[in-house]
Amino acid sequence: MKIISYFLTIIILKITLIESINNTNIGIHIQIFDNIAEILQPISPFDLPISYSQEEWNDIRTDSFRLIGEYIHIQAQILSYNRTSSNGQNILIQRHLQNDTYTSAIMIDETRYLIHDLIDNTYYIISPDRIRYLSIPSTRKYLVDFVFDTNHEEQLYLRYLQNNIKWKVQYDLLLEINDTDSVLQAYADIRNDGNSLLMIDSAELIAGDVKIRSSSSYFSSSYDTYAASDTSAGAFGQAVMSVTTPAPVMISQGEELAGVYIFTINDTFILDPHSNYILPMFRPTIDVERYGSIDKYFRSADNRGNAQRAYRLRVPDIYLPKGRVFVRESNRLVGETTWADYSANETNEFNLGEDPDLQFQETIQLVSRRQAYEANGYRFILSTYTMNLRLINNKNRSMNFEYRLRFSSQDNLTLKENTNENLLQVDGSAIFGIFQLNSNDEQELKFTFETQ
Repeated sequence: MKIISYFLTIIILKITLIESINNTNIGIHIQIFDNIAEILQPISPFDLPISYSQEEWNDIRTDSFRLIGEYIHIQAQILSYNRTSSNGQNILIQRHLQNDTYTSAIMIDETRYLIHDLIDNTYYIISPDRIRYLSIPSTRKYLVDFVFDTNHEEQLYLRYLQNNIKWKVQYDLLLEINDTDSVLQAYADIRNDGNSLLMIDSAELIAGDVKIRSSSSYFSSSYDTYAASDTSAGAFGQAVMSVTTPAPVMISQGEELAGVYIFTINDTFILDPHSNYILPMFRPTIDVERYGSIDKYFRSADNRGNAQRAYRLRVPDIYLPKGRVFVRESNRLVGETTWADYSANETNEFNLGEDPDLQFQETIQLVSRRQAYEANGYRFILSTYTMNLRLINNKNRSMNFEYRLRFSSQDNLTLKENTNENLLQVDGSAIFGIFQLNSNDEQELKFTFETQ
């Protein structure tokens, strides 16, 4: 009776598995990070073991394979490789470089190309370009298999990390004289560095500070594989945009999950081999301010220079993932920069180089020095300086200057005499002030401070 029950269970299980094989037409779901991607691939039990070529294996984190199902109970997971050897097989060899005639031989050691020449019954090593095979040469295949129990019909998934797929954000900051016409356009740049085409049913682009290694070096060495290097920077620079999929693909607004942001693609699209797939993301309302930035450390010597072309950007209600930015003024490219991650309403300050029309001149005079003591009796010197600061705006429009004079420490930093309008203040370990200059205008300031 137990034997009959056992065979009935096996028959029911086989019928369940055969039915489940027809449900594997569900497309691949993928989560893409800036250095790697996690693939969720629908499979049936009859697909096991899954085989991979050496090239495919190099792009996979071999410690990340998991079989996913609600009702399965994994008993074992097996990673191995299977290789058919050419050793002992008949081959043809070119015995003499000056003669195109090929004669019979036997492969003795395919790793060294050691052969047995049947003409003169000798053994020697030959270059591989002088060998012709009578059957397909040996190739290494890596196998992924699972031992599991299940008694429910369900769709199974194979989940693993693959490091030849990644994404980044690119921005176009398009500025106009009228700031209300300025635009920020974000793009998702998805890169496939592999040799295989991927049909993706849905995807999630993950942004934020996510730490995932792109290789599993300890595991790869155990199986005589070579982990692929992280080529995120160089790969994007050599890529071309794929235009395989004509249907529009939309990216949702980012949603926060446990400190990272997820941008969802619910449309089917194709990632061609060695290609970029670039999609528009968001185009938010922005607040932008231009100003001249003078940010420097104090030196007890006269100094002059130019202010930086600085920008202050704020984007209400939109998280900005890190990425590279092309900045254009009135449709002219004026610079490129890199942004870190910025939360909604966070101020993003950056500069694009010096502005020759915005100048500053500092004249320093030492007024006095005095000794001071800490509570523990440590003696130190406090110096008092007077600075004459001259700001020059040679533009035909008014400009704001932001002046920040930094010191190595905020200890004992005192602003003893401020400007007439008290435009300066001590901000931590710096003296800071904002000044507005009219077109073709100059402004001279004088202040005294004491520092260690």
